[in-house]
Amino acid sequence: MGLRKKWLEQRVDLLLNVLLPGRNRIGIAVLDLDSGQLLYGKNADLQINIASNVKLFTTAAALTLLGPEYRYKTVLYGDRDKTDKPGEWKNLYLRGYGDPWLSTEDLWKLTNELTVRGVKRVKGDIVIDDTFFDEQRVGPAFEQKNQDSAYRAPQGAVSLNNNAITVRVLPALVEGQPARVIVDPGSAYIALTNEARTVGNGRTSLIVEASEEKDAVPGRERTMVRVRGTIRTSESSGIDFHKRVAHPDLYAGATLIDLLSKRGIQVVGKVSRGTAPPTAQLLDTHHSQPLGVLVRDINKRSNNFTAEQVLKTLGADSSGKPGSWQKGIQAVSRYLETLGILPGRYQMVNGSGLFDSNRFSATQVVTLLRAAYRDFRIAADFVASLAVAGADGTIAHRLGGTPADRYVRAKTGTLNGISCLSGYAGTPLSSQQPIRPPLAFSILVNDVDEAGGTGTAKRLQDAIVETLVAFHGTPMTPAK
Repeated sequence: MGLRKKWLEQRVDLLLNVLLPGRNRIGIAVLDLDSGQLLYGKNADLQINIASNVKLFTTAAALTLLGPEYRYKTVLYGDRDKTDKPGEWKNLYLRGYGDPWLSTEDLWKLTNELTVRGVKRVKGDIVIDDTFFDEQRVGPAFEQKNQDSAYRAPQGAVSLNNNAITVRVLPALVEGQPARVIVDPGSAYIALTNEARTVGNGRTSLIVEASEEKDAVPGRERTMVRVRGTIRTSESSGIDFHKRVAHPDLYAGATLIDLLSKRGIQVVGKVSRGTAPPTAQLLDTHHSQPLGVLVRDINKRSNNFTAEQVLKTLGADSSGKPGSWQKGIQAVSRYLETLGILPGRYQMVNGSGLFDSNRFSATQVVTLLRAAYRDFRIAADFVASLAVAGADGTIAHRLGGTPADRYVRAKTGTLNGISCLSGYAGTPLSSQQPIRPPLAFSILVNDVDEAGGTGTAKRLQDAIVETLVAFHGTPMTPAK
């Protein structure tokens, strides 16, 4: 191992000097999973912003504390008065437990039970019960940017479609006419202003903005969508824009009313916020995919919304409802302490790694990776959640056609001036060679200069990872 370790050190040092010799802040650690030996370290204990690599800590803690088999539920209740006519109900209640994947289709399936029961009319309200989480909608550090992009969607125990909408803009059949705009899902919660027009020549130039309605009556707020610009007649398939909504509970409730209407069920009242009473009758329950599947959305696609939902769920599960970021981070902290990653030695303020907020070291990342790999209860689900080099996720277009193609599973992390890559690098071995576990690695680069951009850091990471893939398979000849 000593000879290979020396070979690795020389190779990585050379790559650093050639590819990224600037003033970047770099932390690198490579760990042998069997022995726990640090095979290579460069500023390995430097605390720096690891961007979306924070999701590794969120998912490992969640799989350990909740279990890969954990499923979210969303429950539909109803109540009736003794004097109600057949097919008539007083109120319906939608209670959520933080499901990050609840979709319009899932809501549609929940309403099917109402049709089976012969429900024709709801004389009261659609009450949204999202008391499983606290009322803080936007995660810590998210205030650093005020954008309407879907990646910055708010959180809620009742959350629909990642608390985002799709705005599709299509050209009219004749130039000069207003563009066609379709909002999915459509409901009274969305107030649309369409100022876009269709052009035969020129270029497509569209601006779609989503904002919270100002000075609205509490409980009656809407998200205002404004579409401006031009779209060419040749854009026949249309262009999609994904935007956050401001009020997850009202958005889900208004969508539910729209779906009930499509089933022929009249709702006399409005969407309101509240708690389902103990006497309410259980009508139907939707269960999510297991957590072992959901974490792939977090690590392969780097879904920020799902990561924050899972973190707040950890808080509710470990310390009781309502789930909060503080409770969730405390749960992760207790888990990390069992791995020897002690409080005060790192900084974690949210579950997704967004913005200038979190600080970890490369050593702490590979320590986590080793612990997750060696824990049989979660190892298969955790490793499977990572993107595969050259194949899928955020590294689908990296390392393809190289010796590292499909031999690396990793998590990316990218912010302005920041590029991180951490995961596992395996080695193609012949049948005569002993089976060896992959190497755990973390390559963290901060303060990337604007001239080279993060592309230079990614080239360095890819080159180092190719070296790690060759680590066990390269013949070593002792120096004479």
